[in-house]
Amino acid sequence: MGFPLNKSGTIIALLLLSLVAAAIFMPQIRGFFLNIRSETVTIADPSPRPAVDSGGTLDLKIVTVLGRDAIPAILEPVFANRAEAFAQMEPSERVIGVSIDGDHRAYPLNLLSRHEVVNDTVGGKPIAVTW
Repeated sequence: MGFPLNKSGTIIALLLLSLVAAAIFMPQIRGFFLNIRSETVTIADPSPRPAVDSGGTLDLKIVTVLGRDAIPAILEPVFANRAEAFAQMEPSERVIGVSIDGDHRAYPLNLLSRHEVVNDTVGGKPIAVTW
């Protein structure tokens, strides 16, 4: 005797099959999409003994993972006061410190790792902090 499936049971079964197929074929799917966003560049071979058939060059594949401007810069940073900073940060947390004309700023590296660039004005001078 067969196992009857109603409409929601059919949908759940299809979703489960789709998840299993995605898990099995994920490396191939990922490789396909990475190859779409790649280009090959040729450079001079810097090794002391280049391969005989290389012609003194190497072909390198550059894969673009993130598109242009994919990580937004912080354009108008808001800073915590000293007490708030001590409450929010670990004592050993690393920062990039900037001091210009008596104006002091600390940019936490864990924040810069997510945004990469902070445009700010310190001591009346525009700066770009990057990590």
